[in-house]
Amino acid sequence: MDDAVTRSYEKQAESLMGALAGTDELRAQAIKDFAAQGFPHAKAEDWRYSDLRALRAEAFEPATHAGEKPEIPAAMTECAARFVFVNGRFSESRSDMGDLWQAASVRPLANHFMANPDRATELVRGRDGVGLLNTALVKDGMVISIPAGVEIDDPVEIIHIMTNAADCAAHTRHIVELGEGASAHIVERFIGDDLAYWTNSVLQARVAEKAVLHHTRLQEEGMNALHTSKTHVNVDADGQYHATCLSLGGKMARFEAHVRMMVDGANATVDGVALTGTGQSHDTLTHISHSMPHTTSDQIFRTVADTRGKSSFQGKVTVEKDAQKVEADQSFKALVFDRTAEANAKPELEIFADDVKCSHGATVGELDEKAIFYLTSRGIDPKTARQMLVEAFTAEALERVENDDIRTAMTAKVNAWMAARASK
Repeated sequence: MDDAVTRSYEKQAESLMGALAGTDELRAQAIKDFAAQGFPHAKAEDWRYSDLRALRAEAFEPATHAGEKPEIPAAMTECAARFVFVNGRFSESRSDMGDLWQAASVRPLANHFMANPDRATELVRGRDGVGLLNTALVKDGMVISIPAGVEIDDPVEIIHIMTNAADCAAHTRHIVELGEGASAHIVERFIGDDLAYWTNSVLQARVAEKAVLHHTRLQEEGMNALHTSKTHVNVDADGQYHATCLSLGGKMARFEAHVRMMVDGANATVDGVALTGTGQSHDTLTHISHSMPHTTSDQIFRTVADTRGKSSFQGKVTVEKDAQKVEADQSFKALVFDRTAEANAKPELEIFADDVKCSHGATVGELDEKAIFYLTSRGIDPKTARQMLVEAFTAEALERVENDDIRTAMTAKVNAWMAARASK
């Protein structure tokens, strides 16, 4: 990597010293580690399908939001609150706290650490250059703490908007904490214009005993954007974490889910759909770690790659030595529409216990011509037939979205993507 890129990020990190209470030491160590290892290369197993040449070639400057007044998208459903981040900074005037403040503790990251500087040590530091740089350069984020026993009925939206930020980056960090028996649905949305920018976001969550966290992500970045996001979740006894991601935008988009099943009875489902067109690369990496017995996990991922589009899935399940009676399943299926499209899969099981039920499967293929013929023979035009088949193909990966309106909206996004392909 160019030394000038490293020096630029070192200067950015230095300029942020004192910006977030309690983070200086963590920030300094993160940028030191980043300088030592740089961005990941394709030789690293976890990054073999991700092309980060654009990140290594030139440093992205910090995005600013002064004077920016982007259009805020309509909510997909009735929300308990909506938090808007413009170019990586919290926009209070564009956000809507709703009634959430009456039931939960909600505050921007800076306010949280100002009141609790010692808690900065709880930030996940990151192990690769992308995660380390998020820690070193983070400016803003949202901290949402749901007290024990409190159930938030309507979803909470966090909207990330990038606008007029050519060659700039936003590094955000969100923290979600659910007390014992609490429940919430966090919806993250990522949108932007067609300039070349970089969104680098991390969400870390703790799901306490018998708590339930639904986490839905809709990624619609601009077509020249770079998007990297990571989720780190710890799940306690009888807690549940349910994640669903729909990836549509960005030139290069990568989502990682790292989930640790910490105590007996913990359960996680991590699902996703990625739709890629010309020049797009959508990559997904998951790692679910079963540390204790009687924990369960399930993953369903579906991808569709059109002409010169690329998708990849790397899914790892680790069952540690004492984690007996674990059940873990993983399913990945991909459709390719053209010989120039590419779909990669690397499912992986790492099992150190001997009394478990674990499975994984991966298939790549084309749309069933017999099914298309069947539908067209009954009066359905070919374009609609293909759209129906893709909707059915992706439906299984979206069906665990617990909010009907959001699930319907995501299905409509899939159909719109197919309709756009059919019109070309």
